[in-house]
Amino acid sequence: MLEIEQKLLDQLFLMKEEYHIKGIKAEFEAEGTSYQDMVRLRRLTLQAGVKLFVKIGGVEAVRDLKDCLELGVDGIIAPMVESPFGIKKFLDAYTSVFPAKDHHLAINIETKQAVLLLPEILATAYPSIDAITIGRTDLSASYFDPEITPDSDFIWETIETIIETAADRFTITVGGNISNLTQEKMPHYPLAAKTVSFVETRKVIIPTEAFLTNRSALLDALWFEELFILSRKEVSERFLAPDLKRLDKLAKRSSQPVEQPAKA
Repeated sequence: MLEIEQKLLDQLFLMKEEYHIKGIKAEFEAEGTSYQDMVRLRRLTLQAGVKLFVKIGGVEAVRDLKDCLELGVDGIIAPMVESPFGIKKFLDAYTSVFPAKDHHLAINIETKQAVLLLPEILATAYPSIDAITIGRTDLSASYFDPEITPDSDFIWETIETIIETAADRFTITVGGNISNLTQEKMPHYPLAAKTVSFVETRKVIIPTEAFLTNRSALLDALWFEELFILSRKEVSERFLAPDLKRLDKLAKRSSQPVEQPAKA
């Protein structure tokens, strides 16, 4: 195992033991994570006994769903669901790859349009969908108002409105620009603090209780993400090393003078 990969694995064990993390999240969507990166994460999460959740690239990203089948992921998340039809497209795509429901299925509610159509979306989602993730970064941006930010009062009030509509049927997760400000503001919204089950950084899904009571939970989740990026760099450099050596040889050859043919 490479050096940084070992640190990644150690960090997984630490977060599992200290914070009882729900799992690790990877994305074909925003990150554009490669299949090789997914394989590495799957290998490490299996070693640590931690679940792997994958956000696919769209509600009907069949190619991504096939990769999820090959990887043996534990959960699948559909991004940017904005209508009941989006739910139908996601479930149709899922059943085209998986003959039976074998995964924890979640959807992202992350736009003004999705909030407006939330009752209809949830009616279509239940009971096939298990959870809702409220993506605060895109949600705040969708209002086109610089005063509305992920930790603004407006967004926290919107989160509590979503909870009132959805919490009786779905597990609620909050994600998007999670920071120490989130740790400070969330307790001021008792319904959210009590009802939201998990807080999600780009890579780690943390139980809300651990997130709010242990400040190091966020720091360790962000450190895991940093290690993951460094690990990708480490692997790329190792795999590229032979080609880079070859590149040096080719450069030297191309700079050699061309021999002129002898005159008759």
